[in-house]
Amino acid sequence: MESSIEKFHSVPNLQRKMSSEPDIRHLYSLSLSQIRKRAEFGEYNYKPSPFNIRWIHGYNPKVGVINLNDKGSTIAFYAAGNCAVLYNWTTNNMMILQGHKHVVTCISSDSAGKWLVTADSGSENVIIIWDSTDYFPQKTIFNPHRNVKLAKVTMSTDAKYLLTLGYHEKATISWWIWSFGHDVPHASLEVGIPRGGVIEMDFNPHQSEQFLLMTKSNIWIGISAKIFIIERGLLKETNDYELKIRVVEHKLNPENGRLTCFTFVQETSQILVATSRGAVLVYGYNIEYKKKEIMDATNYESLKFIKVLKVEQRKIHVIKSIDGIIATGNSIGEIRFYDSQMKLLYWVHGFTVDCIKGMSFNISPRSYKILDPKYRTLCPCWEKVVTEVDASTGQIQQKLIKKDIPSDATSAGKPFLVRDFIVCTSNEGVGFVDFVTEKLVTIMDNKPSPATSLALHPEKPYVCIGYADGSIELFNYVQHKLFVRIDLREHYKVVIPPKEDSIKGDVEIMKPQISVKCLKYSPSGLHLACGLDKGELIFLHPTIMNILTQTPHKDTTHAITHIEFSTDSLSLAIADKGRTVCVYKYDCTEFVWSFVGKHRAHYKDITALIFLPKKNANGEYKLLSLGADRIMVEYDIGSSSDEYLEVLSMDRIDQSAVPLYGIPWNNPPDIDPETQRTDLPMILICNDEFKYKIVNYATTMTLSTILGPKYEHPVCRMQLIMSKKDDVETQYLLFATRNVIGLRKMPIDGNPWKHVALLGHPIQVIDLCYREDHGILFTIGSRDSCMYQWAANYRSVETTSKQGGGDLDPYYCLIENGRPGWLFHEIRDLFYYIQILCQGTFSPAMRRVKDYIPIESLPDLMRALGYFPSDYEVENLIVEAKYKVYNRTPSTEIDFEEFVKLYLNHRPALGESFKKIRNAFRYFGTVDDTNISMNREDFISMLSNNGNNFRRTGNKYNWHTRHRYVFRCSFG
Repeated sequence: MESSIEKFHSVPNLQRKMSSEPDIRHLYSLSLSQIRKRAEFGEYNYKPSPFNIRWIHGYNPKVGVINLNDKGSTIAFYAAGNCAVLYNWTTNNMMILQGHKHVVTCISSDSAGKWLVTADSGSENVIIIWDSTDYFPQKTIFNPHRNVKLAKVTMSTDAKYLLTLGYHEKATISWWIWSFGHDVPHASLEVGIPRGGVIEMDFNPHQSEQFLLMTKSNIWIGISAKIFIIERGLLKETNDYELKIRVVEHKLNPENGRLTCFTFVQETSQILVATSRGAVLVYGYNIEYKKKEIMDATNYESLKFIKVLKVEQRKIHVIKSIDGIIATGNSIGEIRFYDSQMKLLYWVHGFTVDCIKGMSFNISPRSYKILDPKYRTLCPCWEKVVTEVDASTGQIQQKLIKKDIPSDATSAGKPFLVRDFIVCTSNEGVGFVDFVTEKLVTIMDNKPSPATSLALHPEKPYVCIGYADGSIELFNYVQHKLFVRIDLREHYKVVIPPKEDSIKGDVEIMKPQISVKCLKYSPSGLHLACGLDKGELIFLHPTIMNILTQTPHKDTTHAITHIEFSTDSLSLAIADKGRTVCVYKYDCTEFVWSFVGKHRAHYKDITALIFLPKKNANGEYKLLSLGADRIMVEYDIGSSSDEYLEVLSMDRIDQSAVPLYGIPWNNPPDIDPETQRTDLPMILICNDEFKYKIVNYATTMTLSTILGPKYEHPVCRMQLIMSKKDDVETQYLLFATRNVIGLRKMPIDGNPWKHVALLGHPIQVIDLCYREDHGILFTIGSRDSCMYQWAANYRSVETTSKQGGGDLDPYYCLIENGRPGWLFHEIRDLFYYIQILCQGTFSPAMRRVKDYIPIESLPDLMRALGYFPSDYEVENLIVEAKYKVYNRTPSTEIDFEEFVKLYLNHRPALGESFKKIRNAFRYFGTVDDTNISMNREDFISMLSNNGNNFRRTGNKYNWHTRHRYVFRCSFG
């Protein structure tokens, strides 16, 4: 029979490589139908995604909202996290545009809403131009300002040009004709504006060659133009472009305030700039007011400051010019309309909001026909009135009754109509305004406060979201509607009555500045616990969000970071920032939670709190905590009393790795009970060394060490989930790193082809919940108010697993240079040589090459390959090789395939860096100003007497050291 080594040796000289993300830049010139047709024939083989985003609850208020309503459509375009969203609020449908690594900080569009622009800011930032008809990216610009973060981007109204802004030492603007497909700008210019100085920039919607930059105190007017050269005495036009820009001087007056926004006025060729004190600065080419004056864009040098108009008393956040009307929105929620001479025509009466942050009008002008019937009520013939098609818009005219139309503020009281618009507020979300009826329809009722916690009801379609401002929302993820919102600061406010000698008799209201830090549903769905940043613990009704705890439990003063329920939902444990664990019990007769006790057993942060499915002898469920101090603590709830939580055991579970998370680990269902153990008490731990560890929590012995995903950060969250299809149940491991979410096929064995992942949030995934029966994942990110709803794609894991192959094929990508590389050949040669050593180096007997080597020789073979395990790691290595986690009878030998997997799983995931070794010398070396030194004798003495010491035998080191030296000399 052919040995396993020779089987691997006889395979053709092939190397399997890790699949990488495909370069799709060449696809941007193709239409969506062409891409789909090529994909059907297998021309593109993309790596499947484990999760598909289905919904985003929330938006980024700093970016704003663009109104894409045209010909009856109701679509809003906005940014949410690292995505852009096209949301139709009447049909409650959402199209999500993905393609950014960082938070989307800028969005823009042309005047027709055909072309959309999204841009992020960060390392490797990109600008993507989308076609709104098929939602496919038509152009992607990578690093538009090289290694400098992108600050702003805008598109001209005719969709010809892009203008981008980045800050080197000063502001740099770049001008692009993006449809040409170039990866470099057609013109760039450095402007003398300091970092962060530009508040707003935009093109002139009527002359797209002209653009404007605005700072807090000045405006900069610029143009783009072709470069002319003199050749042979003649002026010749070139294909190169240049940017020209100048600051428009005006006399600064502190009474006018800072500049906040601007708009171009088509009828007068003027520029109106609003300020923080309700003034409007007028810039133009002539001092006299001339209507329908059209100026050449190249005449930008003639633009000058004309006058200041004090039109409002509050800060103006928005000023827009639309259909010959100037619209403004200020800091107290007032929306006003002026003519081109800034004479007040109308102001909105029908609704009030807190603060106007943005306004965006419909794309098409309003098409209407005003009718003035004699009767004040509608007659039956009203439906028979037929209106014509508006020639300018191509739409059927809207029938309006004169008496129902708003009238302007002039003495004539003329009918006043403008386009419908979207309004963005400070704390009341985003709404759509029907101008004729002056009704505000809420589109998105979201808080700008960052989301901090997440909880998922185990039975009903509700997800609970906690925010930093103390509010909690209950969201129906099937209907995609907000069910209820409560404000804890409002609920726990304190009303202080006026003093007896008070003249005014004012009542003082004190609102506690509390934030939600943790939310958790019980497994039964009957309890909902909420932990606050001051250490308070409250309980809410799980479906209607009534606060059941009028007086919060205050048993700690630090922010609550973990909440866990027992399997029967009758015990609850919390952990806080102060490294304290508190336990509560539910009284089924009085229906209240009572405090049992607390204990501070860790000296570093608690990373995991685990209720195990097994009970102690006293009938209480086992409770464990893991900390960054590498300590596992088991608590005895049944023996606790007098507010003191008893500790059953404290054990160190690792030598160097810091545990980041832990979950209960069950025995696999397909093991043989006759030859394998089915009663092992186990937990699965992920640590900061990119490893999984299966630990026997009864003996604290590490049963298995498995290589985890090697992304930028290690796995820090896990959940064992189940998928059921055709009565067949399949287990997967849901995991998350700092910013990546993914799925792993079971069992976990270090196979890099068994997991797939994607970017979950641009900064950090701070909480996640998964619903097995619906296959839906919910995540929230750091410094983000949005909640993402994902649909699991189990097929992606199965596909990549099959692509990896069998035997050792999927592991070759973990070996330097793959199967034909030097390391694999050295592994094979040393596997042969260890058999020679075991049979005797100088034995005259015939050599026999086998498929197995003794397990006792594993440490020496590992050291010969450059991995030098400590005594603790050697013990774990031997135990795993002998028992393979579940075996009842220990093995004495290990074959080649098992050894390669064992080596790849146990060796350091990222190797040993020089920086790590240098830092280790700081503990025992002599540190000078720049160097770390140590003489030879001290170094040998330290290695011989401290830690895992090197023992001497006469003038030679011990057996392990001698043979490691022999191995390296013979094969290194």
